[in-house]
Amino acid sequence: MAYGLVMLLILFSGRVLSEGNDYRIELMIFSQNMSNTEVFEQTESQIQWPAGLTDLSAYNKADTLALADAYAVLSKDPAYRAIMHVAWLQTVAEGALSRPVHIQNPEGTLNGFVRIQRGQTLQLIVDLEYAQRQDFNEALVYRLNESRRIKFNEVHYFDHPKFGVVAKVSPL
Repeated sequence: MAYGLVMLLILFSGRVLSEGNDYRIELMIFSQNMSNTEVFEQTESQIQWPAGLTDLSAYNKADTLALADAYAVLSKDPAYRAIMHVAWLQTVAEGALSRPVHIQNPEGTLNGFVRIQRGQTLQLIVDLEYAQRQDFNEALVYRLNESRRIKFNEVHYFDHPKFGVVAKVSPL
């Protein structure tokens, strides 16, 4: 009986350690065509790219997309245009800042990075730019640069008048 209890404790403690470092990050990114009175004049990227930027393709893709139903509904709404829906698995050490993950859509209209900071609280850092053509040669660039305290398994909305990000971070 003591042997079984020891094995159970070993299995449980190994599972806890694994859950503490491995995360599933899911993002839904969309543009929105809502009227607003803000004036946007940015025409060039203003992102300050961090060291260690890693392409999204370097990470294992998540098997399922928890926000797939919400993405399907969003895609059908004429007020929104779906840009990207991705999910990946990433390891983040306790008390550390994760490697920044490069987020870019195939059309090149979305570019930026996402990272997690694990300290006493969990922070999701989103720095993305969405370019929208105005004339034949010029595009306005809209930037969403935000760091927010998040909780596991909750859906968080990062808002900009021209585009938005819905994010969910879950421990594995």
